[in-house]
Amino acid sequence: MSPLVNLATKDASKCLKIPNQSSNKYSRGVLGVITGSNEYPGAAVLSTRAAAYANIGMVRYSGPIRAQNLVLQASPEVVASQNLQGKVDAITVGSGIPDASHCNSESAQEQREQIANILKNYENESQSSNIQSQSQSQSQSQNALPPICVDAGALDLLPKKVCAKVVLTPHAGELCSLFKRYDLEISAQEILKNPVEYAQKAADLTGATVLVKGAKTVVASPNYTHTPIYVAQYGPTWLATAGSGDVLAGILGALLAQREKQDESRTNYAFIAASAAVIHGICAVFASRSSGGNSYAQLVQDMLKAKKPLALEHPIVASDIISALPHVLGILINMK
Repeated sequence: MSPLVNLATKDASKCLKIPNQSSNKYSRGVLGVITGSNEYPGAAVLSTRAAAYANIGMVRYSGPIRAQNLVLQASPEVVASQNLQGKVDAITVGSGIPDASHCNSESAQEQREQIANILKNYENESQSSNIQSQSQSQSQSQNALPPICVDAGALDLLPKKVCAKVVLTPHAGELCSLFKRYDLEISAQEILKNPVEYAQKAADLTGATVLVKGAKTVVASPNYTHTPIYVAQYGPTWLATAGSGDVLAGILGALLAQREKQDESRTNYAFIAASAAVIHGICAVFASRSSGGNSYAQLVQDMLKAKKPLALEHPIVASDIISALPHVLGILINMK
């Protein structure tokens, strides 16, 4: 098995792209988002708002009119439309979209069809876990694709074998369902007991990079990439709240959108995904310890000195994580 790496706070700063005088909204990174639904429009609000605050130049959103209206009320900076349009540097899909067994509306079915058509482009037709066995034309075609974060209701739309720039973000129950597609009966309890083993197993089965959410967030890429298995250092229990996964999907999409693009074949998607989890966790720590009068700078100094995550002070909701995000990113950028 690949070596384990505990990702520290400072490590996550490497994924943040600092703008310069020649930067514009396109060069800073553009994220395409297909999340939320008429049934769960809040997921669209949380994922787009988190992405908009996560150091990129633009968020393009695709979803039903109800979700579009709520997204624009919360974040008027977002460019919203019925279908994803324009060039993007990364994509986030699935948060708040029903899976096949819960899809009961025409609008949700249209969203699922749009996502399925996008994901077909990432299919590894060779069905091999070794990228060297792909045809040259297929490899070149996939190198040109933007990386994509696949969350929640989009996980059941995944082709059987994809490339490592597809980043899956299941919790244990969703990973259990994913394994069943490969005729494997692995319970959520087993996954929670050993997330490292099953994150790697899922990555090798699917060909994707897999982030398993839980008390210990673990990220693995397929063995052929020769990357470590990353463990996010900060994962406070206050993150067990509705919508926090939607926020993570937005942050992760934004980090993917601002990645260095000179040599896509060498991009470490597991590191980017783990960095998103670390940032997400730090924001939760900040939000749970904020009281209106304390200093974010002092909080981060305390965190850097602590050998374990700091004791938390009060419950939070997912929106609190987003509120802390600009402060956390500002501190991380100044660490670079």
